[in-house]
Amino acid sequence: MIIKKLNQNQFILRIEPNEELFSSLLKFAEEYKIKSGFFYGIGASKKCSIGRYNEKKKDYDWFEIKKQMEIGSLIGNLTLKENHHYLHIHATLGDKNLKAISGHLKKIIVFPTCEIIFFEFKNRVKREFNEITNLYLIN
Repeated sequence: MIIKKLNQNQFILRIEPNEELFSSLLKFAEEYKIKSGFFYGIGASKKCSIGRYNEKKKDYDWFEIKKQMEIGSLIGNLTLKENHHYLHIHATLGDKNLKAISGHLKKIIVFPTCEIIFFEFKNRVKREFNEITNLYLIN
């Protein structure tokens, strides 16, 4: 991963080929001592796990995609869940026929690259468990 600090709270990140996005972002947050923030990006992937929340199950339905996909839009936040970093990321992905899918990301392997603009928050943003949804939501 290539990291360039633009100013006090803004960064540009370039995720390299075959890097896993979540682990790269968590490594970045640890290295720069970032507790919370917001980011968006574009790029491509060769493998991912994407899903949607299922209200009846109060959990996600996951779908594995094992082919090249264009990352038309990537948006997410970094918060604290039980005092540990937590990433919440959504993406819109397009296939070779330009058919798009969208959902909640669980894992994504970048190829050839992913370019991210990251904005660090001055304050910590925490998550708390919500019994209605069975999810950790922003407090």
